[in-house]
Amino acid sequence: MRGKGEGKGRWMCLLAAFFPVLLNGCAAVPVAPLLPAALPAVLAGAGGGISYTLTNIAYRTIASPIEEVERATLEASRRMSLKVLRREREYNKTEITAVTRVHTIYITLERLTPTLTRVSVNAKRGVILKDKNTAFEIISQVEIALMGFARGIEYQAQPGSEPPS
Repeated sequence: MRGKGEGKGRWMCLLAAFFPVLLNGCAAVPVAPLLPAALPAVLAGAGGGISYTLTNIAYRTIASPIEEVERATLEASRRMSLKVLRREREYNKTEITAVTRVHTIYITLERLTPTLTRVSVNAKRGVILKDKNTAFEIISQVEIALMGFARGIEYQAQPGSEPPS
């Protein structure tokens, strides 16, 4: 014969084993509709201020005039051995196309105000794939070049390097 507490113990063990599974399905339902809105915020936090959109384009707004950002972009491209194929200027926008062995890189500089520029980098690898890390690194190297210009030095940008202090 079983005691009073023996059957209850089995149910408690079964409930404890399946409880996390039950919660897992319930927790995912309210979060799923928020994922498209939350993803850029999560990626922005992971990229140190560089945002990555759902269209796979990295971007950052820089507090410098578009002319200075363009100069820094070309300097960073040169230092990273990117071959600049095309540079088109319009009134409030500059588009630069560069290539590597495996990437085609589209850089767009957009004047937001006389002293504020938005930098967008789309690093494509082939027809479909995009390379977020390469796009982030290009923006980082542009910022390093800008810091060097502000200090009156030409900083030797290296992949993964930090700006001089």
